[in-house]
Amino acid sequence: SNEAFGKYSSSTGGVGNNATGLKSFVSGGQSNQAFGEYSSNIGGANNDAIGRYSSVSGGHKNIASGYLSSITGGQSNEAFGKYSSSTGGVGNNATGLKSFVSGGQSNQAFGEYSSNIGGANNDAIGRYSSVSGGHKNIASGYLSSITGGQSNEAFGK
Repeated sequence: SNEAFGKYSSSTGGVGNNATGLKSFVSGGQSNQAFGEYSSNIGGANNDAIGRYSSVSGGHKNIASGYLSSITGGQSNEAFGKYSSSTGGVGNNATGLKSFVSGGQSNQAFGEYSSNIGGANNDAIGRYSSVSGGHKNIASGYLSSITGGQSNEAFGK
């Protein structure tokens, strides 16, 4: 059964879903949670929308805990940073302020305004840094960027 504990919250369809945050919403899927105020969780399974105004749309075992963070699909992805987002992939983390990760596996966007798109085991650490594909690349400098390849490092400023 579904439950809506939060004031003005709702839970429709699916099985074992809970809307506990103020004005939170869960629709469809299985064992999804909307903990944050104004959070939403739509479809998928075992997803958690924890941050205020956070959202998870589909996928499996995803966690959106940052303020205004979002996750769209994928598995075991996390959006911790304020205004961060993760789209698809497996085991990706968007932890920096306004960071973004899309696709791939085990990619991280730690820096503020950083992005990491595709590939595997890549880290965008510096502020405004980016990694686009490849394997085991690290963009740690301010405004640093890596496009593909393997085991590359961009230190920048």
